[in-house]
Amino acid sequence: MSPVLHVLSDRQRHTLPLEVALVAAARGGADVLQIREKKAPAKEIFELVQKIQWRVRELSLPTKIFVNDRVDVALATEADGVHLAAKSLPVKVAVAIRDRSGWQGKIGCSVHTLEEALQAELEGADYVTFGHIYASESHPGQPPRGLFALQKIVQSVSIPVIAIGGIESTNLEPVLTTGCNGVAVIGAVLHHVDPEGAARRLIRKLRPDNSTQGGENNRVDVKL
Repeated sequence: MSPVLHVLSDRQRHTLPLEVALVAAARGGADVLQIREKKAPAKEIFELVQKIQWRVRELSLPTKIFVNDRVDVALATEADGVHLAAKSLPVKVAVAIRDRSGWQGKIGCSVHTLEEALQAELEGADYVTFGHIYASESHPGQPPRGLFALQKIVQSVSIPVIAIGGIESTNLEPVLTTGCNGVAVIGAVLHHVDPEGAARRLIRKLRPDNSTQGGENNRVDVKL
């Protein structure tokens, strides 16, 4: 599987208007947009997800839309996936809801230790996100977990592992040497005045053999 790029939304860390920046990231090649709204009410998240879905479909982009934490919103919008954190529903509960509802979305989970990664896999997660790899604005003052810990998790689970935390185009290559299946970023794309260009630069480094200068018409549909 070719490495994938997840771009997470953050209302505190974007230069352009958030919706504009996310759609630009999709145009630049982001494989997944994760709508990450920790404090917003369900209705507001629901409406944001629908807006992003509509724009992505209007542009005929293959970018998938995942919803962080809110399984209810993911089901209501028929999102492509849901990403769970420590305070979200347990993975096994989300898997049971998926089985009963017939929803076909992916279920991902944030982990911070090898034990958490193994447990997420056991409960049925389709992928895990591990971090933070480098020092990160999202975790000020907290020491990064680093590349060795990432590689250990990659070697220990059979599901895809996505690296997150302080990753930019300048430090991406060492992350990929661990064998991880992709990276998730916020500021490396959304902080830029040109999120489309920032996403495209990351894609070129993630998939140098099949990324081009040509934009969304040359996208590779990469699936977890």
